[in-house]
Amino acid sequence: MCASQPQSADLLAVLREFKAAQEKRVRQYVLFNSGFAEYLRSKDEAPYRQLMVDTTREFAEVNEIVRCAEARLRGDLARPDLAAHLRQLQEAEKAKLKFTLVQQALRREASQERFSWQQGSSAQQQSSSAIGEAPLEGASHPNGHGHCCSMPPEPTQEEFNNALAEATQELQAAVTSINDTLEELREAEEELVEEAD
Repeated sequence: MCASQPQSADLLAVLREFKAAQEKRVRQYVLFNSGFAEYLRSKDEAPYRQLMVDTTREFAEVNEIVRCAEARLRGDLARPDLAAHLRQLQEAEKAKLKFTLVQQALRREASQERFSWQQGSSAQQQSSSAIGEAPLEGASHPNGHGHCCSMPPEPTQEEFNNALAEATQELQAAVTSINDTLEELREAEEELVEEAD
């Protein structure tokens, strides 16, 4: 048992360092989400852009700590099972960030109320036949070839709602995966504490 106590202590130290980094990531998500809500309310983009810079920096620091912990678990601590949990968590965190950003982009677009279906029934009737069609008047390419460069088609309300629902569902799946993995790591930490006693 004496030979495993130093290794258990090292494992616990790595897991606790990871846990502190994960808590830092959670706090940054709280700031990021509240900053986005403030942006939607105020329409002031500058603070939100700065928050994105800060969040990117914080997440990069956390990711580096987790990568180092994963490398130690795979290497000198010989716990590839725990390293695999950290890898799984990192992949779920990557998906969470992706779908958080997708959801925010969709919500930002909707908040600007530029879609024809947000303008009311009379505007919707007037533009229902023109959804997705670019105006042809004066829309030729500057090289003189005469072909048009059109805007992407506007999504219908149903398409928009489906995209938002899909992003929300994928985000929830990522959060569930993160929580499940954190629970497995918590159980492993409890076992290590018992071994160390």
